[in-house]
Amino acid sequence: MTGPKRPKETMGKVGEFGFIERIRKTLKEDGSSVVLGVGDDAAILRPTAGQELIFTTDMLVEGKHFDLKTITPWQLGAKTMAVNVSDCAAMGAKPTAVVVSLGVPKDFPVKDLEAFYDGMKGWGESYGARIVGGDTVGSDQFVVNVALIGEVEKGRALRRSGAKAGEALFVTGTLGDSAAGLHSLQHPDPKGKDAATLLVKRHLTPTPRFNVGRYLSSKRLASSAIDVSDGLSSEIHHLCEGSGIGAEIHEEALPLSDSLLHYCEAKDLDPLGFALDGGEDYELLFTVPLTRISEAVRNLPGETGTSVRSIGRMVPKAKGVTLITRKGQRVPLKPKGFDHFSD
Repeated sequence: MTGPKRPKETMGKVGEFGFIERIRKTLKEDGSSVVLGVGDDAAILRPTAGQELIFTTDMLVEGKHFDLKTITPWQLGAKTMAVNVSDCAAMGAKPTAVVVSLGVPKDFPVKDLEAFYDGMKGWGESYGARIVGGDTVGSDQFVVNVALIGEVEKGRALRRSGAKAGEALFVTGTLGDSAAGLHSLQHPDPKGKDAATLLVKRHLTPTPRFNVGRYLSSKRLASSAIDVSDGLSSEIHHLCEGSGIGAEIHEEALPLSDSLLHYCEAKDLDPLGFALDGGEDYELLFTVPLTRISEAVRNLPGETGTSVRSIGRMVPKAKGVTLITRKGQRVPLKPKGFDHFSD
């Protein structure tokens, strides 16, 4: 015989400070860079000698960046951390501390918010980042903003501004998987569920290419880098604008997973659209001087555990950004990736 059903704890019942105290007890306070974590007016960090600080922030809004009907709170926490670590990786830096600010509906279940923090904490600590503070406020929808601080050896941060004409353009992993995973979630089909499993996983819990970024930085192997968050077609334009040059990309060289190809074949979709414009792959796009291409091809996969592929080259600015199709046609590559304010 069971007792009366207890109402679920919500943020409205527990309150901001009650929840903060719960989270504080689960966070580790040790760490060479963290002098004081959660519990005071501000955290205290100890910079490492010979390092430069990098600082990045990302905001995720319910209904715009995620749907709580298709992503679990733990997955959302892990993805939120991964998005910020990816920015850190694109700079060749290692994350050290994270501040989390949340807008939370009053009726939001406390257990779900705890699961969100578990996802953030677990993934963050696996990369060396510790949650050291933040803020929680009431909101009509769930909103997450994360600010991350990292460190990189002085003078070795990867930037968008170092690429030169003639250099090779590389990308890690495969492209388009996350966008196809989102398409699968938005167009559920029980018959095609197995084919989309990996794609959905790539969308819900992306893996930042932290090891690649650190290797490129430590070996001074890349002249520029950026992470693929808004889609390859947009990111290559950002890279070219930062360096003041152009680029040409070969369609046949784009790395596409078997899962993406099978999914698109079954759905009669174009995998190229996902690869170029889909976004949220969180792969790294970077340039390598000609004299070091063999080193990148030979060493990166073994040293980082991540595949890399050359997809084109940088060219003078006057030539613009071009896609060379499988048929050998040269067409302008327009930035059609994700835009927060597009219709």
